[in-house]
Amino acid sequence: MEIQEEEQVTLSRNLENVNEILNLAKLSENDIKPTSQSLYFSSKNLYTNSYKLLQLDVNLLGEISAGNTLYAKGRDEDELVICSDSQTFHVVEAETSNSLLLTNNLILNGEIKDIDERKLSKTNVCHVFYEYLEAVLGKPHLRRLNELLQKTLYKGPEFESEVNLDDLVTFEILDNVVQASTKELKEALESMNTVNINGYVRMLDFEYHFRILSFMLKLIDENSWQLDEIDYDETIEALKDLAPMEIISNLFERYAHESKIIDGLQLYQYNEFEICKFFARVLLHGAGKFNLDDFLQAWKDSVPEGMTPNEEMLYGIAVIDRKSKPNIIWAFEETSLPDNITERFKALFNIKEKWTVPEISPYIQNLATESVDVNALLAKHARAVKVDGVKYYCSKHGK
Repeated sequence: MEIQEEEQVTLSRNLENVNEILNLAKLSENDIKPTSQSLYFSSKNLYTNSYKLLQLDVNLLGEISAGNTLYAKGRDEDELVICSDSQTFHVVEAETSNSLLLTNNLILNGEIKDIDERKLSKTNVCHVFYEYLEAVLGKPHLRRLNELLQKTLYKGPEFESEVNLDDLVTFEILDNVVQASTKELKEALESMNTVNINGYVRMLDFEYHFRILSFMLKLIDENSWQLDEIDYDETIEALKDLAPMEIISNLFERYAHESKIIDGLQLYQYNEFEICKFFARVLLHGAGKFNLDDFLQAWKDSVPEGMTPNEEMLYGIAVIDRKSKPNIIWAFEETSLPDNITERFKALFNIKEKWTVPEISPYIQNLATESVDVNALLAKHARAVKVDGVKYYCSKHGK
């Protein structure tokens, strides 16, 4: 160790050494800055794991420049992600063929002052890297969100004594352990059957959801309302003894939208697409494979009068097999698929050989990004074919 340090002193460069190097490079003193910097490698700890280099993209740099906070979310065993308030970045390892040097006193180009006298500065290299971490914009990891909320399904006030209080979660808890930005987490909760009860985020039990929604829809016939003349206040008043107001108002907001104003009263209309889609889920729930014609008839009979189901409403929740005799249908939700894009396409083509774009899009939309949309994913992971003028996508390695 002492010998290395002595050798380092002996080998210290001076301006004559720098000039010799300039001559070999066919450069003159006028081609360089007045201050030259000579690099010296520390004799120890050059290759330890004490430091990690993280390369930030323009989005993250913009967040830091604006003084915003970045968050590393998840648990110790999770892969590392960094979240801004609106985006999620996956941190991955990258290798470089060039050595990356960490110094503690390097003078940057803009810091070198214009002086007449030439100077030689000594700069110490304290670490050498051959790999670094890169933050890549990606999709949030939401599987844990569903797992946490499944533990405390809201089935109605009469079942609350069965809920383990230690499993209840607030939005703040979810925002810490779910690997998603705050904005993405809010969007995910809005798309799920969640409601805030006593400060806790709860997912509605499927059967309870159906029961309360059915009560709400029955009021249409009981009050002889037109489909676009639903009264919100009367709905709340009629059902206040059957379900907590938070549940009724949450479902009303989820399924209804403003339609018209009569005598100063704002009236509403239930969303036909969402109502019919939910009733399709109800029929398929736990039913296994269903005769398609029988299903379509039962579906038509189950929805409120005046609403018309169509097969487009089944995209993303069910698969139809028209090769079987008779044709059959069964439930198939996006949440049942793996997060890995390659494994997801493999699972999709194992379920069904050929898909149209509208059929397959709901199953891969959550994996699309700003730079790689659904069409780009299909082009990369599937093969397009035409059958009777209709474009389908199938496995790249299929027949």
